[in-house]
Amino acid sequence: MKKLCLGTVVLGALLAANAAAAADLPYRMPAYKAPVVPSPPFNWTGCYIGGHVGGGFGHTRWTAPAAGDAETTNHDVDGVLGGGQIGCNYQTGSWVFGAEADASWADLTGSGLDDLSLGTQTDHTKVDFLGTVTGRAGVAWDRALFYAKGGAAWAHDQLAVTFNPTGQTVATADNTLWGWTVGAGVEYAFAPNWSAKVEYDYLNFGSQSATFSAPAAPFNFDLGQHIDVVKAGVNCKFY
Repeated sequence: MKKLCLGTVVLGALLAANAAAAADLPYRMPAYKAPVVPSPPFNWTGCYIGGHVGGGFGHTRWTAPAAGDAETTNHDVDGVLGGGQIGCNYQTGSWVFGAEADASWADLTGSGLDDLSLGTQTDHTKVDFLGTVTGRAGVAWDRALFYAKGGAAWAHDQLAVTFNPTGQTVATADNTLWGWTVGAGVEYAFAPNWSAKVEYDYLNFGSQSATFSAPAAPFNFDLGQHIDVVKAGVNCKFY
């Protein structure tokens, strides 16, 4: 019994000593980790300005009203383009609605033999400017926007008739065509105020009259034209 009591006393003394030693150690607060706050979803609401580059390819059909609307030439045009755009978006939920205007310098060229001249003349088309004013509607998936667009379109053509084989120009015309456009694209916001896009547009101008200047007397051709445009661009949201 005496040994048991002695052992109990010794054990108690050791525990008391350990407690006293622990009391002398500095108190350390448990490590605290701040909760991770998820970043808010990107919002497409605002106005932007930007630029684009790309290419176009289309088709032009010339007919002569004076010859009973007989076709004189039917040829393709293609080349490069570049320009700028400005617009505004409004986002509600996942839907994004907006309006955009763009204009492009272009170098879309093509030519074909004049069928009514028995091969003695060539008709030339050069589209040097084009543009659109459209509404846009799309669905946003955070920083990605998938959209469709549609509205009005215009194009400016430089037209010429040359004599074969000398290449001498015998008639010219400058003509502005008005029509409609539809398109679609995808845009991605890679920074708070910056986004990049890839877009396809179809422009149709129906059939419109062009007046040519010639040494003998002016005359008219009717032009039917449509153009496909593929472009890549960058936008900066400024508001």
